[in-house]
Amino acid sequence: MALDVRIVTPRKVAWEGKADSVQAPGALGEFGVLPKHIPYLTTLVPGPVTVHTGEGKVRFTVGVGFAEAGPDRVTILTESCEAV
Repeated sequence: MALDVRIVTPRKVAWEGKADSVQAPGALGEFGVLPKHIPYLTTLVPGPVTVHTGEGKVRFTVGVGFAEAGPDRVTILTESCEAV
């Protein structure tokens, strides 16, 4: 089972795809999401986001925003996103 991941800025969808896991910088510290994760909503602080796909890692630097996770999806809404 894979996660459907979307990273969205005010201007565009910065990245969208399937992933095995996601790590992101939450307000209370870095958090990770795996398939079958419980519903989760948090604010984001500026920092690195790592998306683990079957083909390797995709890395981004994001600004402040929000992350919502569930059993089969992760949505990151952020003011900025740059590929690293």
